[in-house]
Amino acid sequence: LLAKIQMQCVIHCRNRTIFFSLLTLFILLSAYILYPWFYFAWIWRKSDINHIDYSLVSKLNHSLLNVPAIIHQTWHDTDTIPYDWQQASNSCREFHPNYEYHLWTDKDARRLIEKEFPCLLSTYDSYPYDIQRADVIRLVVLYVYGGIYLDLDIICLKSFDQLRTNSFVLPKTMPVGLSNDFIIAAPKHPFLLQVLNDLPKYNRNYLTK
Repeated sequence: LLAKIQMQCVIHCRNRTIFFSLLTLFILLSAYILYPWFYFAWIWRKSDINHIDYSLVSKLNHSLLNVPAIIHQTWHDTDTIPYDWQQASNSCREFHPNYEYHLWTDKDARRLIEKEFPCLLSTYDSYPYDIQRADVIRLVVLYVYGGIYLDLDIICLKSFDQLRTNSFVLPKTMPVGLSNDFIIAAPKHPFLLQVLNDLPKYNRNYLTK
């Protein structure tokens, strides 16, 4: 009888351990899935983007094509672009033979920021990762010149002409957020200006500060 009771206790403890392990796993997975929603909701509520004067956008609609025919891309230099990415970039230029094309190198990018947004230069230089600077320069070139930004690995299958009737295009991602690998913008768009103005405010490591 004692052995039977001990066996039942062992089974009960094992079942309880399994239950709490599964419950913990469920809570962790739920937190992992829900965290981006709450984080971006908090960022959105804190950000000044909510207070953009979008009436300024109407001033951009001065012609049928609001966005100039310029393709912007970025890389460290002009000599080390991977072959596959060169082919992808060429596919976009072949679809747009009448578009101006500009490849912004690291040196070009820093010079442009120093000229157009000197207040951002210290923030730009302080980033520990190159990808952070790449994320900034695409916004700066689009704000200053307007046009279409493409990551180098994007392959074009058709012309962008129809999309250029919009003053701003940014693809969304799932489950939340927006992608910055492809951006279309009219020059001096207020959304870009607000994002650039907010960069110093959010230049911090949330894991250590």
